[in-house]
This record gives sequence, C-alpha cells and structure tokens, in this order.
Amino acid sequence: MKKIFLFETPSDAVGHGIGTYANQLIEALAEKESFFKLYFVKIVFNETDDFSIKPINANADEIKISFNDKLVKPNVEVPIKPILARKIFCLLGEFFNDPADVVFHLNFVLQYELGKLAKEYDFKLIYTNHVSLWRVFYENDYEKFLKEWSSAAPKDDKEKMRVTSIQFEKKMYQIADHVICLNEDSKSFMKKHYSENAIEKTSVIANGLNLKNPVKKLNTAAQKRKMGFDEDDFIFLFAGRMNKQKGLDLLVKTFGKLLKNIPNAKLLIVGAGDFGVYTKMCADFCARVVFAGYVDKSKINNYYTIANVGLVPSFTEQSSYVVLEMLSNQLPIIVSDIPAFEKPFEDKINVIKAETDTLGRVNEKNLAAQMLSLYKNPELRNRLSKNGRTLFEGHFTAKHMAEKTIQLYLS
Repeated sequence: MKKIFLFETPSDAVGHGIGTYANQLIEALAEKESFFKLYFVKIVFNETDDFSIKPINANADEIKISFNDKLVKPNVEVPIKPILARKIFCLLGEFFNDPADVVFHLNFVLQYELGKLAKEYDFKLIYTNHVSLWRVFYENDYEKFLKEWSSAAPKDDKEKMRVTSIQFEKKMYQIADHVICLNEDSKSFMKKHYSENAIEKTSVIANGLNLKNPVKKLNTAAQKRKMGFDEDDFIFLFAGRMNKQKGLDLLVKTFGKLLKNIPNAKLLIVGAGDFGVYTKMCADFCARVVFAGYVDKSKINNYYTIANVGLVPSFTEQSSYVVLEMLSNQLPIIVSDIPAFEKPFEDKINVIKAETDTLGRVNEKNLAAQMLSLYKNPELRNRLSKNGRTLFEGHFTAKHMAEKTIQLYLS
C-alpha cells in the first residue's frame, strides 16, 4: 500500500489558498478506494515538544509534530533547516517501510530540506508550486527579473532574498520526481528557466473545490438585515488578503469614482490585512465601504449569499480559491485579464475580464465600465451565474483535482 505524506509547515498562506488546497484534497481523496494511506503532517512551533496522530477519515490520518521554539511567531514562514528535517524523519521513521511505497508531497519552497532527505531515502517526491515567486517578487516585471536573475552579485539584501528564494524554487523543481503547476503560465516559466524537460515532469492540475450545492438565495433579504445592510443594497464583494497584489487599492479607487452612478451600491471587503491603508483611501466615502475582516471558511457562504457581484482584480494569481468559491455559488464575477484567468475562463461567457497593462494592473476606467455594466444588466448577471457554475463543475471540482493527483502518487 502506498503511503502518502502531505506536509504543512508554518506560513501565512496556510490560512488561505494552500490550507484550502490541503483540506480539499484530503476530503476528496476520502471518497477513493483505500489502496493508499495519506498522512497529513503538520509541523508547528510552540512551547512544547510533542507528537500526536489522529484519524481524519478512512484514508487519512493527521500527524502533528510540535517543536519547542518560542522565537517563532504564529503564521510566519519558517524554513525547514537540515537538522530539523532529520528530526522530522526520525519521528516519522516507524511509518517508512518499503521506500518504493513512500511518497512525499511538498507545498512550500522552504520545505526543500525535507525533499532532499526524501530523495536520499529513495522516496518519490512530488512538489506543488502554489506561488509564482518571480511574479510576486518582481510584480510581473519580467525584464527586472531577468536582470537580477542573470546578475553576478546581488546589489542589496532584498535582491539577494528574491534571487535566493527563486534559486530554491529551481532546486526543488530539479530534485522532484514530478511538479504540479496550477496553470500553464507557471509550467511555461519552469520549462524556460529551470529545465527543458518540464513537459515530461510537470503537470498542470488546477485547484478544486468539493462539489456542493450553490448557496440558496431564498433568505438574502433576511441575511442582509442581519448583517446591517438595507434590502435594496447592491453589494460588490471582494474576498481575500488585503494587499496590493490582490488589486484592492485600484478597486477602492475605482469604486469611489463610480458612486454617483451606483447610488445603492456597497463595497464589501472580506479578508485580513492593513486596514489603515484602505480606510484612509475611502475616508471620503467610508459609509459605502464595509470591512468585515478575516472570516472563517465555515462562515464565508453568508457573504456569497448577499453579494450581487464578485470582484477579483488581482495582479497575479495561480488558481484562485476565491474565484472557485464564487463560481460554485453562482456569483457573477469580474476578474483581471491575467494568465491565471486564460482558458477555460471566457470573457462575457462565464466571467467578465477587466483589461490590464503589461504588469497585470487593472485598467481603472475599464474596471469601472465593467462594474457599471453588471450593475445595470441583470440578464448578464444571470447568464454569468449559470455559466460560471457550469465552468466550475466541468473543470474545478476537488474530484478532478484528486483523480489527477492520485495518478501521480501511484505512477
């Protein structure tokens, strides 16, 4: 029987996309035949050393390994150093029998030392590339990336950090038996800069959500009143981390310029971040913008229930779980026209695409026009709602994701 070890190490992303990925994959794998055993290994740092194991479902157990390190702050990315990687291997040793049956599935570049040890033990190594580091670090400026990537010596610590991180991504790619990319753009980048055999060892497997019925809209009015909205409020919803990468600054500016044309509209912002930055931006129209803060996944559907349009004006994405949640709940959405939202996303068919410049920044005038169009056109909203759900069911369910991932585990 194959033994799959799926690792989670401290990171801010655990509470967002990567954490959702692990949970959705584990839930979907539970429905498969039990010809494998999955161990979800969570590495945490607190005030005690501890090792525990508990069942998740028939096919999966959670192994929690705690290390006593008071200096590590919560949700801060922690690199797994060589000595710590060997400690983890010693603690997991009782689960390793035949190396041919062991698969390590890593999800962070900072887990590289675990990958190195896995290859020393002749385990199969799979790596999922959740973040396009060059796009994040260089804000889609490919020329700047090339300049630093080819530089003989970094100019400063920030440049050194960027280059070193991408070098680790390359090393992880090279030692992995197979790499999962979330879109074609990342696969193309790796082929060009990491290895010519990217096609053979790299698969594109988009994120997936477990198939559930859409949020029922029957009690929308009651839910609005409960949250303090008026029944006739038209709600534009942004969900995600509040930062520049997600395009929230451009969205707030655009919304502020539209107010006269959308008199009953509200911008609802759900997510964590630096509230001070954005409250200052909307000081002149603060009554029209609502900040809900971070919302637990178990309650996010309440916000999809009351929303009229979803907004995802990101500069860069891989395979956005926010978009999948909106599609699955039949919420019409506007996305930025970036590589992550190429096929099967079709403009004015299953989503609306806002124009962007060469750096992925949304054109404010075009975004405003698209928001106003959806505000005024209920027929278009209805068509996007239905087609968006169809797109989700055809391409982005956790079942699809799990089936393709299992093939890699067992191949």
